[in-house]
Amino acid sequence: MGESARPVIEEALRALGVEQRVSAEIERIEEAGLLLASGEWIDAATVIWCCGTRASPLIAALPLPHDRLGRVAVDEYMRVVGIRDCYAAGDVAAAKIDGEHSSVMSCQHGRPMGRYAGHNVAADLLGTPLLPLKVDSYVTILDLGPWGAVYTRGWDREVVATGPAAKSTKQTINCKRIYPPLSKKANEILAAAAPVVQAPPAVGASG
Repeated sequence: MGESARPVIEEALRALGVEQRVSAEIERIEEAGLLLASGEWIDAATVIWCCGTRASPLIAALPLPHDRLGRVAVDEYMRVVGIRDCYAAGDVAAAKIDGEHSSVMSCQHGRPMGRYAGHNVAADLLGTPLLPLKVDSYVTILDLGPWGAVYTRGWDREVVATGPAAKSTKQTINCKRIYPPLSKKANEILAAAAPVVQAPPAVGASG
């Protein structure tokens, strides 16, 4: 999350009573807890191991170079670089999302990539122009439980909101934006899949 957000995250963890062991190595995990390389034992009824993101192994079947996350490169139209008539989007695809930065494995980029890939596949079949994807804005919102959240803007992740206001924005994304319309109306569902890039929600926004 960067140096700007780190103090905010540390403040939230302290307020929530969460202890940290920074840069600690785990020696082993047992039924009753875990042992650190330093010799410290931590009792634990549950151990949650978070080890980052990785593309689906399905994409490994493509005979192409893959990046360190297992993704294949796509161009601005979501066409797989090096294979004709093949499109990819989301967590298996690495796109220069703004012409400079590579896409991240999150709904922020996966959703528009999917919209544009779907549109361009249909356009390709129909012989109509393809649409290039460009996402100019980048934000990151980390939910911090009862404390709230931290909302950053830009690739250097400058903090723009914290606490309940940032939490409200995160809930807008997680509970509203990422879901298709529940009306069961075909025209509304198709409209939600239109090849457009949504602007980041305003701080504290409800829609």
